[in-house]
Amino acid sequence: MSLRQFHLLFVSIVTCLFLGLGGWALVEYHQQESQGSILVWLGVASLATAVGVVIYGVWFLRKTRRLGLIE
Repeated sequence: MSLRQFHLLFVSIVTCLFLGLGGWALVEYHQQESQGSILVWLGVASLATAVGVVIYGVWFLRKTRRLGLIE
């Protein structure tokens, strides 16, 4: 496994983890009796970070293609 492939795998795993954390936080917010706003912020920040990681992954893929690093 090349370093590029590992990097893309790591970006994919991190994206899935942030999506899971964001979804969990928002579901917990809606299920709790006392509506703590920290769960909303955690959910929104996690989902925004997941979007940012996806944008970074696309940028990285385009950069490696442009540099001719595709195997």
